[in-house]
Amino acid sequence: MHNNLSNDEDDQEDFDLSNFKVDWLDLQFAGSQQKLGICGLPGCRFKDRWRSLVHDIECLKQEGVQDVFCLCTKGEFYLYRTQDILEKYCDAGFTVHHYPIDDGQIPAFVDLIKIIEDLQATVSAGKRTIIHCFGGLGRSCVVAACLMMVMNDSLAHDDVARKLKELRGNGAIQSIKQYNLVTEFRDLLIKHKENADAERQNLSR
Repeated sequence: MHNNLSNDEDDQEDFDLSNFKVDWLDLQFAGSQQKLGICGLPGCRFKDRWRSLVHDIECLKQEGVQDVFCLCTKGEFYLYRTQDILEKYCDAGFTVHHYPIDDGQIPAFVDLIKIIEDLQATVSAGKRTIIHCFGGLGRSCVVAACLMMVMNDSLAHDDVARKLKELRGNGAIQSIKQYNLVTEFRDLLIKHKENADAERQNLSR
């Protein structure tokens, strides 16, 4: 049955209908009373993962999720048979923030800042929020790591990496590019702010 390439969901007995796993990152150490959920792709049907999108979204609703940050690309939606996931999110009443990043890669720094600003604003507004990519290990953990460093200036990159590995396992922050971004994030952020300040000064002349 798993070889059926139909877009329709197969009989429920074929699905893994266990509770959809979301790991909640406590942001209290970063000055927030909120938590950020990190998870894999709901409804994924690929290799040994055979989930029901309807079931997984219902699990998210039961968790009280309000906002979803999705980092998967359109190509991944087709590969993992979740083509209509963004529509299903909207139908479920979730606010969707779609920032596609290629698997194993990192976004342009200016795009990363946009994601972090959006994520921080959503969390600060008290919205119960999750972020996911395919596995919830690489891209999602990179963004979460950078968010933590923005929220708390005293956190070092190895501190946030350790927290994420404790939460998501040793696979958190997967590729060399991703690890390097987390390691260099503070320096890159300083340069980004300096460039932004310089541009504002030039415009004001």
